[in-house]
Amino acid sequence: MPRALSKYTVREWFRLRPLVDRKNHARYQVRERIALARHASAVALPHIRGRKVLITVSFNDPQVIEWQTRLIAKNVPEAIHIVADNSTDPTARGAIRNICTAAGVAFVAVAANPWIGREKEGGKSHGYALNWVWNNIVLANRPSMVGFLDHDIFPTAKTDPFRMLDQATVAGLVRTAPNERWYLWPGFAFFNFGRLRTHRLNFGRDWLDGFDTGGLNWRCLYRKLSDQDLCPADHERIAVAAGVAMDEALFERIDGWLHESRFTTDIDMEPARRQQLLELKRCSILDILMALPA
Repeated sequence: MPRALSKYTVREWFRLRPLVDRKNHARYQVRERIALARHASAVALPHIRGRKVLITVSFNDPQVIEWQTRLIAKNVPEAIHIVADNSTDPTARGAIRNICTAAGVAFVAVAANPWIGREKEGGKSHGYALNWVWNNIVLANRPSMVGFLDHDIFPTAKTDPFRMLDQATVAGLVRTAPNERWYLWPGFAFFNFGRLRTHRLNFGRDWLDGFDTGGLNWRCLYRKLSDQDLCPADHERIAVAAGVAMDEALFERIDGWLHESRFTTDIDMEPARRQQLLELKRCSILDILMALPA
């Protein structure tokens, strides 16, 4: 939802900003809900009922999926891994499907995303994919616990991320917003299904009120939780290379997992510089992964 009416300035009221914001937010939500309803299709995965499940939303990058599926199988052996593909490139989708088949990982194609086409709509596209997965995989199969992962985050050592839910309802990387609000970044977000007070979640963006993808869950879930219901993951920012400022490019360690963190490199940066940094990050992350013990 947009900001509370009391949070707008007099100048913004004269420019009708509260009305414009509400019109834009309503249009976004209506379009999304129509697409979700039109393309609802429950995916039968009976083997995940009552189990701990990791769901990766993949996007046009077979290389990271190949590494992630391999490392999750090795380092998170008690979890069932599913890849929900949100790719726009048919060649990439086919390659990701083949990787999943070879790895014994369930592959599900996200249906008819209405926000594909522009990189700047990536947050909306990711939010739609998460909502489609929640409705058609999670609610349809009812795992005991579910974790959502970005496709470029890797468990580099043995770990059990679901231990964070031993006493908590939700866990993961906490992002903050104004007025002491917060949400879980949906690239590392975990939910104890049986403890949730509502199953009607919304992983969409609420950029008009300071939230990115996943932020709409503040209103329907997070604001109703106590401190004991949340287990925040440890978080560390890591330099990519000497001489590269972290406001240009960085890696993250989240509960020990290594995150390439592609979109911390601003999409509005000068294109040649951004491409140079992305290539540096990919080379560096591959060096780290290839140096891991076999």
